[in-house]
Amino acid sequence: MILNTYEDFIERVNQLGYMSFSNLLPGFPSLDRETRPEQWHTGDPETDPWQWKDRAANERKLAFGCLLGGHKGFISESLYPYFYAACHPRGAMEERWAEGAISYTEWQIWQIFCQNGEPDTREIRRLMGVTKKQGANKVDIAMKELQRTFYITVSGNRRKLNRRGEPYGWAVNTYMKVTDWAPESWLAKADKISREEAVARILDVGISISNSVERKELARVLKLR
Repeated sequence: MILNTYEDFIERVNQLGYMSFSNLLPGFPSLDRETRPEQWHTGDPETDPWQWKDRAANERKLAFGCLLGGHKGFISESLYPYFYAACHPRGAMEERWAEGAISYTEWQIWQIFCQNGEPDTREIRRLMGVTKKQGANKVDIAMKELQRTFYITVSGNRRKLNRRGEPYGWAVNTYMKVTDWAPESWLAKADKISREEAVARILDVGISISNSVERKELARVLKLR
């Protein structure tokens, strides 16, 4: 199947339940495999898959980010409560920090989100005192973990503004707390689902939409063991 338009893409992910951005496992649906190379990086929000990922998050049509075991992917509204129930730890972040369950870098980044509603990648690195070339790796790892555990999520993208207020340069992702980004109904459903039920549902769906993917391997990649 080839996805030609943004609407095709939204419909496809809603049909599947979830999809990876690029190669997650051989035989598992991914956006790069279901689009043509010439579609990418044209800048057209209707036909460019690179634009679709952030647009879907901004419009709250789909969740996007490092949500599939830390790998980039998309989750539909119908499957989101199951991922949240399966991957989001019980207890407040403050409790997990006190218990030593998260890294210092994760805790520092979380404080940024408590003070800044929708920071972008550049702002997070600046506030953490790192640059793309120096120190960013530790921050990037912590950001992935906070997405994997459904504390934060991609909310769209943003470009720099010059002195005249005109955008320039490459857009970078913006992020929000999941509790601020996700529609209330998505999270309300998660409260009624046990982790065991959620994991089983995610794996059942994953096996049904893929070709020759082993359940154990999918669980390993999605970190649902």
